[in-house]
Amino acid sequence: MEWSQGYFTELGYTFGYYREMSPAILRLSCLSRGVEARIRHAPSYLELGFGQGVSINIHAAGSSGSYWGCDFNPAQTVEARRLSEASGANVQLFDESFEEFAARGDLPQFDIIALHGVWSWVSAANRATIKQIIRKRLRPGGIVYVSYNCLPGWAPIVPIRHLMSLYQRQSGDMSGPTQVIEAALQFTKEIADAGSMFFKQNPFAGHHLGDLVRQDPNYIAHEYLNADWHVDHFSDVAESLAEAKLTFVGSARPLDNIDAVQLSPEGQAHIAKFSNPLMRETVRDHLVNRRFRSDIFVKGPRKLSNVEQREAWHSQAFVLSVHADEIPKKITSGRGDIELPAALYDPLIEVFAADLMQIKRVGDLARHPKLSGIELPQLIESLVVLTGAGFLQPAEEPTDRVLNQCRALNRYIVQRARVSTDLCYLVSPLTGCAIGVPHMIQLFIQALDKGLEGADELASHVWGFLEEVGERLVKQGTKIESDSENIDELRILAERFLKTGLPTLQSLRIVEGPASTRINGLGMAK
Repeated sequence: MEWSQGYFTELGYTFGYYREMSPAILRLSCLSRGVEARIRHAPSYLELGFGQGVSINIHAAGSSGSYWGCDFNPAQTVEARRLSEASGANVQLFDESFEEFAARGDLPQFDIIALHGVWSWVSAANRATIKQIIRKRLRPGGIVYVSYNCLPGWAPIVPIRHLMSLYQRQSGDMSGPTQVIEAALQFTKEIADAGSMFFKQNPFAGHHLGDLVRQDPNYIAHEYLNADWHVDHFSDVAESLAEAKLTFVGSARPLDNIDAVQLSPEGQAHIAKFSNPLMRETVRDHLVNRRFRSDIFVKGPRKLSNVEQREAWHSQAFVLSVHADEIPKKITSGRGDIELPAALYDPLIEVFAADLMQIKRVGDLARHPKLSGIELPQLIESLVVLTGAGFLQPAEEPTDRVLNQCRALNRYIVQRARVSTDLCYLVSPLTGCAIGVPHMIQLFIQALDKGLEGADELASHVWGFLEEVGERLVKQGTKIESDSENIDELRILAERFLKTGLPTLQSLRIVEGPASTRINGLGMAK
């Protein structure tokens, strides 16, 4: 078989980032389930199938550990190595098959082994090799993160994937991979428009097909057009990974572990009947119609005592990852939109927003006079909810090494923004994770790095760049043609950035220095 083993390689994978794979979130998720996370301060970390390498390089930059990665696509390995060379972090990346990687004689014992989506897109033989790597190379007490497409949520979509994949295999040579995807979508849409009873009786499938037309072709290629493609029930995955001595602990998505957030009162009452994890998680998946899981398994998990849990929570620290003014009153969950009770969340967010949004430990929060009426379990659940919703991040004071690695990687990404718009994340040395920083904001950071100040100067800088590359802003789906209107819109965006975006980036140590002074936007005071 050819080196790609049936995997769609004509288009590269997307430049996505997945914070659930970070050591910080994995630690927090284990703690929220009352399980000890045996992750060292400088962890040994392996990512199988790293794609463009965004997640592994961000987590390596934000850590003092050693990071290993394997992805058989050489073009993606080239991209990933550019990021590792920029940060100078301890990253080793290999363009090998899983079988070749498993045979290496220089592999250490890993604290964490992570796979994002890979389990859904590889053959049975590769799944067996993955389990072999886990069994031989994961430390006792180590963590496996595995995300995958699951049932029942994917059930009405499986036929769409089959039609598109069949069309691709039968269509023969075409002018290019993007044209293959467009033709496969058109083929499937024509079946739906021809009075298909499947689409009539499964309206969600029709809605999904409509959404696919607006998706990135790179995503469609890797999600739908691989030779191997599996959707599993949770119980099937758990039973398979048990062969590698793994035990399910919980979800790496903090909100998924909170029944009150995910389930209706009726659903909560029903799921309370089940203590067996296989039954409980399968029932939960049906109650929320889950189609994607991000699971944590541990090789020999140890339950923490009540005293140990309390001590661990008291030492856990968090920091705001968005400006307090941007936190909504409602969040979206498995049961729809739910309201964040003002009496509980407003004072908590106010405390986090104070003192230039410095990191706060749970023990200090529990003693804070503004939070005195909140019991510790309620405080902890609120922190997990805010973290799961993306408004808080686990945090700790960084070492000089981590600071330098993050500065170097962020500098490279921001400079790259002059030639590419596909990498929209910067790493925080406080959290070891990334936050989304759109291309426009990266251009504003470039302006700060040049010593420019104020909304007018930032807008002028970005307008000069847009003129140079022949681009215009798009507002509400319409391109703005007038020079003056473009500059006016850029000024509005710059004002918003200086008011809310920049303070948040400063609090996360992505940009350092007060907004009123000239700074190097990548962490080095002038």
